Amino acid sequence: MGDRDAFGAHVVLADFVRPLFEPVGFEAERMAAVGASWSQHECRTEDQVLEVARDATVVVVQSVRPLLTRAVIAQLDSCRCLIRAGAGYDSIDVDAATERGIMVCNTPNYCVDEVADHAIALLLDCVRHVSRLDRALHQRIPAESIPGRSRRIRGATLGIIGLGPIGRRVVQSVSGWDLRVLAYDPYLSQEQADSVGVKLVSLEELLGQSDFISIHCPLTRQTHHLLNHETLAFVKPGCVLVNDSRGPVIDEGALIAALEDGRLWAAGLDVTEEEPLPEDSPLRSLDNVVLTPHVAAYSPESRIDLYEEICAVCADVIQGRIPRPLVNRAGLDHLR
Repeated sequence: MGDRDAFGAHVVLADFVRPLFEPVGFEAERMAAVGASWSQHECRTEDQVLEVARDATVVVVQSVRPLLTRAVIAQLDSCRCLIRAGAGYDSIDVDAATERGIMVCNTPNYCVDEVADHAIALLLDCVRHVSRLDRALHQRIPAESIPGRSRRIRGATLGIIGLGPIGRRVVQSVSGWDLRVLAYDPYLSQEQADSVGVKLVSLEELLGQSDFISIHCPLTRQTHHLLNHETLAFVKPGCVLVNDSRGPVIDEGALIAALEDGRLWAAGLDVTEEEPLPEDSPLRSLDNVVLTPHVAAYSPESRIDLYEEICAVCADVIQGRIPRPLVNRAGLDHLR
């Protein structure tokens, strides 16, 4: 990191996840090339963010903890852009940023392959019990004594909630599986869905007809608890549910109830409402749940891609261009 006083703009990475997504090492050089400094920190509180980012031109946050709140944003007097290092941007108060004329961007393309692959892995594990059988063998438990059964995937119906880049990649990846694919996405037209061979349906139709459901929508006010006691009542009995988007898209109490009473046959979860998952969570004791600790986005390649995207957005902001992954464009009159 260079001397910040030597540059006219400051980019602050306020927090990052070590070791999976720590900076690659080229960030300071990339920023220096466009006349900006780079500093990186591991803040865990709002006060810590303000201590390092109060005079920043661009502030980047990586974890999903709510660090860029309205109270913090109100004190970022020099800030022109807030960046979420990830596809979801629910850890940023977008309304507060928009009111102050601050751009909000995400990095939606860096982990499409990884998250799609992970969703498929969770689905296969739920159906074929790979991790349970592995644990049984390691514990010298006879496989025939393990409860549960597998099922055939070919000919089933897959429902995709959120047909963005990751949802579309899942569809492409399973194209040879002989599946019927449905999607719920109120922001897409049937013409757009036709381009990847998917039929758009209502949420109730998707829940009622799908044997497998994979969630790939962002967490917003509209999608918070999208799946709850009321909507999960529509699920086809024996459905398998996979979520590696955001935990609060599902009401966890409703999810547990549906798993316990058999409406859901199994669930594969990379995300939960509270992270890390509490030790006393019922999800830990359910045999029909496969859990991973919010790592779907990770690979060595995606880590490099992430910081490439961050640097590209920062360069656009510093050099006066409107970044492509701008999520609050409609609310910023001065950018029109």
